[in-house]
Amino acid sequence: MVFSSRVSLILILAIAVICSGCMQPAPSGSKGAGGYSDVTAQEARSLKHASEGKLVIIDLSSTYNDGHLPMAISIPLDSLDTKIPALDKSRPYLVYSNTDDASIAGATKLVNAGFSPVYRLQGNYASWVAAGYPAE
Repeated sequence: MVFSSRVSLILILAIAVICSGCMQPAPSGSKGAGGYSDVTAQEARSLKHASEGKLVIIDLSSTYNDGHLPMAISIPLDSLDTKIPALDKSRPYLVYSNTDDASIAGATKLVNAGFSPVYRLQGNYASWVAAGYPAE
């Protein structure tokens, strides 16, 4: 009986070790803890084209005039709370900024206000430009 318990324990530990090596990081586009989905620049571009003009793109930075994604609207993070009531909850949203802190905060605010789906551009504006996509 003791032998059987030890064999079972060793078998369970061996399976756990093997399975832990099989784990992969969450794919991009997966839901984060904030309830929004992180997307790469390529995925954001695909969303933009597939949405047939319904995707609302929000630049949360204070540097909108220095460059932004085409069709993006400027809502600096510090004024997002006052603008949320005027936004259409039936549309999908993509948010970005110049920092992760700002884009995460903005995406989380939208989700907490009942918006869905909400996407956050991983790497923010810099990732869009680095991918060679047009900016205004």
